[in-house]
Amino acid sequence: MIRTLRQVDAFARNALLEGLRNKVLYAVLVAALAALGAASAFGALSLHQEERLFNNLVFAIGHLFLVALAIYQGVNALHREIESKTIFTVLSKPVTRASFLVGKFAASVGILAVCWALMFGAKALTGLALGYEIGALHLATYLGSLMQLVLVLALAFFFSAFSGPLLSALFTFGLVVVGSLTPQLADASRQFANEGNPLHLILDVALYVVPDLEKLNLSYELATGIEVGWGYLLHALLYTGVTAGLLLGFGYLIFSRRDFA
Repeated sequence: MIRTLRQVDAFARNALLEGLRNKVLYAVLVAALAALGAASAFGALSLHQEERLFNNLVFAIGHLFLVALAIYQGVNALHREIESKTIFTVLSKPVTRASFLVGKFAASVGILAVCWALMFGAKALTGLALGYEIGALHLATYLGSLMQLVLVLALAFFFSAFSGPLLSALFTFGLVVVGSLTPQLADASRQFANEGNPLHLILDVALYVVPDLEKLNLSYELATGIEVGWGYLLHALLYTGVTAGLLLGFGYLIFSRRDFA
């Protein structure tokens, strides 16, 4: 057990350092921060809705950039090792594929957490400079966003365990869209069921299988000022951990049988 944890730690450290040296990461961050600045300026031009528009725009733009980064990081974390052939050297040593996969995932979560912290810090500093209130509700909303990013990353890792980066990105993006529309899909399923349309069975399966990202979306609460209890956040954290663990577990089952020859 201790040996496995040391392997995970070694893989995570190396992958984290490698990821932080990736120029794409900084390009995305610069673009995101520039977009946040533009959103802040646009919010200041609105009439009597400056703070609300600022919160909505800055959160939405920052989250979109981070989701794109999560997909990019997830689909390339394993592919880079396979394409550069370094995975043959790594797996020829007395290490397990599970520790390799978990280490890569942990490093990717760390990279996303750093970017998330920069986004939240930039938003908080800008908001305070503009005289807006930045409190616990903002932190809760961004924590929900971070948990969404972890699930997006887990989806990308799952697909990259058996497919190339392009297909993995497309599959992940598709499920992100579905997972963000769960309330609408649930309504459509009920309507189809009332009409006797068998399509509701497909929607029910999708709602059962696809991670419910909308459950972690607290942007409405942020916009309307509805407080979020810590109990909800703990439940969301448990949901995120279990779902990400299942995705990684299924991904490992496929990855462990994959032939890289």
